[in-house]
Amino acid sequence: MANRFANIVAAASAGGAILVFAGAAAGRQAAPKTVLDGVYTVAQAERGAVVYDAQCAACHDGADVNGPPLTGAPFVDRWREDTLDGLFEFIKTRMPQAKPASLSDAEYVDILAHLLQENSFPAGPRQLAMDTLASTLLVGPGGPQPLPAGALVQVVGCLARNPDREWVITRASPLVRARIGDVVTAAEATASAGTAPGALTFTLQNVGEGGTALSAEGHKVLVKGALNQRAGAGRIHVTAATSVAQTCG
Repeated sequence: MANRFANIVAAASAGGAILVFAGAAAGRQAAPKTVLDGVYTVAQAERGAVVYDAQCAACHDGADVNGPPLTGAPFVDRWREDTLDGLFEFIKTRMPQAKPASLSDAEYVDILAHLLQENSFPAGPRQLAMDTLASTLLVGPGGPQPLPAGALVQVVGCLARNPDREWVITRASPLVRARIGDVVTAAEATASAGTAPGALTFTLQNVGEGGTALSAEGHKVLVKGALNQRAGAGRIHVTAATSVAQTCG
């Protein structure tokens, strides 16, 4: 194909299960603040606790839960290195399970403040607000860290082959979370075309023989997929990809 990869649909374990952890637009700059900076107030978290108890606790708390854990390392690893608007949109569009999107934006933001408090992130003097979600990065207690294995990511770089004839993406931008794993939207492709070259290289799995035939070698590409490591080398099990420019310059 001349200008685009076909979408590559990976195994469900690589795409579907991780899809809910999704991430950020290509070329997004680093968030100027993190959840370690006190981005909600105690009063807001207390309001959120009231709504959470009424709308969420039945599925997420207790011995017989029907939802994933919302505290501790599993929760933080699921969402860290992405801005809070991703978690907000996930909660709003899917919760409560029986009536998603049934609460006000303010109530969903208060629930988010409650979750930050429950995960021991510090409170501050200002309330968390809709217009600060996209500029606030969720990180772990130690601050920003590399993304964990299994995270759904996206990266922009140059499509090439290594000496072993494996497909690789070189001159790649820093990894960011992807929020939709099985398709590249036109808006994402357009935004990615202007992404500056980076210094990273990743081997691409699930492409070529047995995957999708490629004819965009040398193109600047946007790749999405599940991050994994093998012998210390970064690999991406590709779930979707597209050419965004015919040259990598």
